[in-house]
Amino acid sequence: MTTALRAGAARVEITPPIGVDLTGFIARENPCTGVRDPLYARALVVDDGSRRLAMLSCDLLGLARDLVDQLRDHISQATGIPGPQILIATTHTHAGPAALPLIDCGEINPAYVEGLLPKLVAAVEQAQAALRPATAQRGSGASTAGVHNRRSPGDVIDSEVGVLRLDDAQGDPIALVVNYTCHPTTLHFDNRLISADYPGLICQQLEADTGAVALYLMGAIGDVGPVTRGEESLALIGQAVTAAVRGLLPKLTSVAAPRLDTEGELLALPMFPLPTREQWAAWREEYTSAALAAERDRELSRAKVQWAMVHWTERMFEAMQANQLQPTVPAEVQMLRIGDLVIIGVPGEYFVELGLQIKAGILAAGTAAQVMICGFANGNIGYIPARRAYPLGGYEVAEAYKYYSYPVAVTPDAGEQIVAQAIALAARAAKPLPG
Repeated sequence: MTTALRAGAARVEITPPIGVDLTGFIARENPCTGVRDPLYARALVVDDGSRRLAMLSCDLLGLARDLVDQLRDHISQATGIPGPQILIATTHTHAGPAALPLIDCGEINPAYVEGLLPKLVAAVEQAQAALRPATAQRGSGASTAGVHNRRSPGDVIDSEVGVLRLDDAQGDPIALVVNYTCHPTTLHFDNRLISADYPGLICQQLEADTGAVALYLMGAIGDVGPVTRGEESLALIGQAVTAAVRGLLPKLTSVAAPRLDTEGELLALPMFPLPTREQWAAWREEYTSAALAAERDRELSRAKVQWAMVHWTERMFEAMQANQLQPTVPAEVQMLRIGDLVIIGVPGEYFVELGLQIKAGILAAGTAAQVMICGFANGNIGYIPARRAYPLGGYEVAEAYKYYSYPVAVTPDAGEQIVAQAIALAARAAKPLPG
């Protein structure tokens, strides 16, 4: 049976107004003062005659799970595509508007979020309306320019540049999906201009080259980032990845048996034991003293961090009093299959070696010929470290969960549960499809 693949893509601008708060850095002074480059939501819809899948990539730091659920419902109502067959991802730019609650890291503008939802729905609607006969090709290259393991320079990174290309019957590009692994923090906390960071540059350049809509899927970047910060770093990484994609385009491989499937599982990731009321109170006093001392010393950035921790302890104590603290974190692992290409969606800042373990496990099982890891998919629960990172501590292990309003971090086996689930989902979807 020959699969009649169809595809459509669309792009909708989601740049916020000047004056909203940016998010991603506790030390940043808000609000934003201008626009360096616009933000977009890019959508791809693919149909094989029996299933229809949608991917949406947004130039935002992240989206909360409840907002993702709401958005999926609206998209389903507008397009008929079932919620489990929709992947909603963000590029995790740290120069975008606050749309995800992070303690003291920018106030969410309700009017912006209210206006954002119909734009995201419209992007998928427009992509579906543009469906036409298509062929799919895939491939991977590599880029290491300007990127390192930020916790331990010289340690593991993922240099793979993954590409999915969809062309129409005339051979004209419909969409390019690019997958790469580096924190989009080339523009540091002193930047107050709206920007999509280096993924925006990649998409801009590839769209100018090909006329396609270019979707960027961020990889497992929990401990991988740029070596330096600033405009030169943005250009270096963005141009290097773009060059790798350009080099791949003439030699991509046709996707084998381009039938579609999706699988998903909602995990309950375990967390460490909850602190006591006495511990919350002691921490609040400790953080308050540190904040006041920093203010006396005119160390304003340090003071801001300490006040954020005061606010965290207050929020957690109130949640404990109301019996609202949970021992687990819900995390959806999603698998999309386009023929022999598998995309694994993980809802957070996944450590790179865990992403590599997923890729290796699926490839070793022979259930796909190429694997892309998509972080910040269907929510953003924060950092999911690898087991060996825990004894070393550091921000990603010991501090970041507080900004995400969790009482404690996930345990070392949380990331491994995601690895096992992702490999299992790919294997499940590798079985013959009905029809």
